[in-house]
Amino acid sequence: MPMPISEKLILRQINHWNRLRELLKAEEPAVPRRRGPVITISRQAGSGGRLLAGALASRLGIELQDQSLVDRIARDRNLETEMVARLDEQVIDQAALWVEGVMKRRIFLKDEYHVALVKAISRLAARGGVVFLGRGAELILKDNADLRIRLVASRHVRLANLQDRTGLSRAEARALMEENDRRRSEFIRSIFKVEPGRPEDFDLVLNADRMSIEQMTELSLLAMIKPQDPGIAAAAGG
Repeated sequence: MPMPISEKLILRQINHWNRLRELLKAEEPAVPRRRGPVITISRQAGSGGRLLAGALASRLGIELQDQSLVDRIARDRNLETEMVARLDEQVIDQAALWVEGVMKRRIFLKDEYHVALVKAISRLAARGGVVFLGRGAELILKDNADLRIRLVASRHVRLANLQDRTGLSRAEARALMEENDRRRSEFIRSIFKVEPGRPEDFDLVLNADRMSIEQMTELSLLAMIKPQDPGIAAAAGG
């Protein structure tokens, strides 16, 4: 059963974030008010990261940025989405990209994609009210994110999830899982020069073997509540 939590408590926390930021920046030039929390989700393939991201975005009334980031970069740079997508969360041979870019009269190399990705994530985070799925957002934003989540699960649970979602055979699902994990890990190592999935890069690590998406959603919401807020403490006690 999902763990109970007061929606009023979450709304109170969001209002508290906004009040606190206004107080801290009272002596600074006026900046646009953030529209809500910024959450990043890193995940192992088949662990349910997309479901958790969607659930949090829905509960908090904020937007989800996943594949839409690729579309945004392609649109901003006036490029084909397919070409930009080839650079997304993976490492590709630079020479091959250059040749393809020349042939299509569109040269957009991986370093340019990484710069565009950082800019897009930073810009969206400054506005607030967004859940980022993957793409190293936790490493780009660091402490500027309100909550950084890592979602993991055992191989057999991940395989079962992928089979349910895709209809693939067990062997096909295993190949897909291993390829996705490899591609994402190489992306993090290549771009950010760190090992993927380091616990110190996250505020909350969740094990999908032991919890449902509903339970992980509730835990994530609870993790964003700051106990030092007197109003929240009073609400929790009463």
